[in-house]
Order: sequence, then structure tokens, then C-alpha cells
Amino acid sequence: MEQQDVLLNLLMVAGVAILFVTVAYRITGKCFSEEVADNGRYESLDGLRGLAALSVAIHHSFFFFGYAKYGKWTIDYIGGGYPQIIIDYLGKGSVSVFFMITAFLFWGKILGNSDAVNWRGFYIKRFFRIVPLYLVTVCLSIAYVIATIKTPFTLFPYIRDSFYWLTFDFFGTPNINGYPLSKSIVAGVFWTLSYEWMFYFMLPVLSVFAVSKKSSSLLLWLMFGVMAFIYWFGIGINRWAQAHVLCFIIGAACAHMYKFYPALIIRLKSPAFSVIAVASLGVCVYGFDAPYSHIPTILIGITFFIVSCGNCIFGVLRLKTMKMLGAISFSVYLLHGITYTVLFSTMIKSGFSFHVAIAITIPVIIALSTISYLFIERKFISKGQMVTGKAPASAL
Repeated sequence: MEQQDVLLNLLMVAGVAILFVTVAYRITGKCFSEEVADNGRYESLDGLRGLAALSVAIHHSFFFFGYAKYGKWTIDYIGGGYPQIIIDYLGKGSVSVFFMITAFLFWGKILGNSDAVNWRGFYIKRFFRIVPLYLVTVCLSIAYVIATIKTPFTLFPYIRDSFYWLTFDFFGTPNINGYPLSKSIVAGVFWTLSYEWMFYFMLPVLSVFAVSKKSSSLLLWLMFGVMAFIYWFGIGINRWAQAHVLCFIIGAACAHMYKFYPALIIRLKSPAFSVIAVASLGVCVYGFDAPYSHIPTILIGITFFIVSCGNCIFGVLRLKTMKMLGAISFSVYLLHGITYTVLFSTMIKSGFSFHVAIAITIPVIIALSTISYLFIERKFISKGQMVTGKAPASAL
């Protein structure tokens, strides 16, 4: 695949995705009336979340093409340069945004209100929000291996490997019964969930600093100081990458600014800051080829701060199709890998071109994710609310 072809393919994938999301909203819009309504939620973040999930799916399409065509899980076949850097940022930069969104939403909810948080209800709701679709994805992956692997079926390897796959990557995702690079079945996305859960587990401890503006500032300055010290002296953090930890700190800092500096927040909604948000991402791509490093993370954080303040980037993130995409983003994130594995990779191995394979696969991903959200995610979200009862407005 030539570099000029990569950019054309990238534009084509984005065009197909946006077109079909629009079509999907036209068909199912009534089912998403609550999700797309202007109800005071962080609508800019809803749109950003959807765009990030779609970007991850587009990013992985090039990995699946390389794996199906050349047998290697890499995009090095592109040959470097800005096309490869752009594709890299589509996935890795979007993951950074996911971490920032998580920290922003949950730190923002407990700021000045930590004593009233129902932590039992919080974890029950998180369980019903994340685990059901995660279990479905794991089961689909194991079923795919059983259906395609040529070795004789023996129960124990599947039980053993299923244990690891059910731990949100805290203990890794080993190959299922010897199936090569099994984690590629889900595009290797489970690792991000371990970061999410670790943040959830730390929240009750961190919440002691969420009682006031002063204590929240103290915690944030302390954490930024520790990160600067670690970075300056080259100290490694076992298991947890520094850039990813920095994402959560930036997200929490944005929540702090949103709550305690309303005058500044209003100013950041102007079109001028939309330009700055886009330019910050441009500087990332132009000047840094490693998305998971400190300076690019800070630049992405600048963009995120502007968006988290309600700036919808020239109104794009406020579009109802974008907010619908935000609603189904978790399904897009978890299900695009298995869809690529079953459909896209098979088509590439059968001789179909990238254009044809992706033009068929992207609509399937959107359709499956829409169905998944309506019949799995939303039902279990409601179940979690029923189990915890009608929580007060201060509860998570």
C-alpha cells in the first residue's frame, strides 16, 4: 500500500463511516431521543467520545489489513512518514482522550460532594455498564477460536485461558488454546479497561481530596509534581505507563477548572478556541511521532480541556449523529475487532481490495454497535439503576 493510497484509504474509511452513522441515525433516531437530547449533559464530550471510538476503529483497520496481508500486527508496511503518524494518532490519541473523559466525568462528580457519594451504588452501576458487553465480546472471541482452530477441542485450555480473558487484562490476554495472537481478535483493546478499573478503585481514596477547591488543587499540583519528577529523573512505573497516568491527571484537572472557574469556561466556547483545539492536534502530528509520550499527551490535553468546557469544535460535536455515535461508542470500541476478524480479514485474504472490504465492514460495525447498545448496553444500564434504587442526584 503506497503512502498516497493510505491517505486516500483513510479519507474513504472516514467518509464511509460518517455516511453510515448518518444513515443509522436516520433509521434509528427515535430510539436515541434521550441520548441526543439537549439535556444539560456534556454534549461536547458525547460527540468527542463517539469520534474517538470511530477513530480507534479506523486506526485498527490498517492493522488488520497488514495482519491479513503480511502476517504481522503492525502498520510499518506503510513506510513511515505523516500517513503512518496520522493513523497512529487516530488510535493512540483517542485512547488518551478516553482516559481523560473518564477522569473528567468522575472527578467532576465527586468534587465538593464526596461525602454524599454512594460507593456501593457506584461500583454496581459500573459493573452493569461495562461487564455485560465485555462478557459478550469474550464469549464471541472464544467461540470464534473454537470454530476456526484446527487442534482437537479440549475443555481445560479454554477454561484456563477464559479466566485470563475475563480479568480486563490485569493478568494479560494469552493465546486461547494456542490460537496465534488471540488478542488480535478484539484488536487488543482490553488493556485500556484495566486502567479504567484501577482509576475506579482509587477514587474512594482520592475522594478525600475532593472536599474543596483547595484540597483538589493540592492533590492535582502534587500529582503533576510527581509526574514531572518521575519524567525528569527517568523513573519507571511498573505496569502503568506514565503517559496514561498523565491522561487521568489532566482529565481531573479539567474537571477542577470546569467547576471552579466558570468565567474562563465561558470564554473557551468561542470559535477562536476551536481553532486552537484543532491546531494543538496539528502540532502533535507535525512535531511528535510518539503519541504515548508526555508532550503529545499535554497537547492532546489542551484540546480536551477546550472541548470539555463545552466547545463543540465549530458545532461538529453537537450534531445528533455525533451524539448517537457517542452513545454506541463502547460497543464500537469492543466489537470492531471481532467484526474485522470475521469479515474484513477474511475478505482481504480472499483477494478483496481494502476499499471494498472496509466499505462493507464499517457499516456492519455501526449496525452491530447500534443493536448492541439498544439491546445489551442500555438494558443493563437500566438494570444497574434498578438494583441500586433511585439514587440522589449527588450519587454516582
